Amino acid sequence: MAAVVAQESSEISCVLIPMNGGPLLLPNVCVAEILPWRRIKTHAGLPDWCLGILAWRGAEVPVVSFDCINNQDLHDDGAGRCIVVMNRTRLADGIPFYAFAATGLPRMMQLADGDLSSVPGRLKRAEVAAVQLGTETAIIPNLEVVERSVTELAGDFQTP
Repeated sequence: MAAVVAQESSEISCVLIPMNGGPLLLPNVCVAEILPWRRIKTHAGLPDWCLGILAWRGAEVPVVSFDCINNQDLHDDGAGRCIVVMNRTRLADGIPFYAFAATGLPRMMQLADGDLSSVPGRLKRAEVAAVQLGTETAIIPNLEVVERSVTELAGDFQTP
């Protein structure tokens, strides 16, 4: 009688977040909440990549344009966007959340070994990799770059 060996699944739950420059691929543990687009407060002196500040669960959360922080000149009219509130993952100090302005609704997916392949090419400032996921190319963002920028920004909008 042959023994049957159960193989442990190596799937990871991910979210694909639509952006003008291409979708971002992140583990879903990075995402705190997905919200419909809502009014955000703008502040004078914020960098172009910070669209404003979102009041969320008693916190002030900077809303980041990934395309702009990634040194891309892609602007849109804001139609159809949603806000993806992100858990901080890389840096210990600073504000615990920030948000990405998405151009559409994020999709959840399960990825297993072999579902991704690397796409050669020059990476931009806030990118770790470009990957092929089925018929789509997605970007794995460099969250350390984003979170460092958000941390440097925090003193410009937080109330005492």
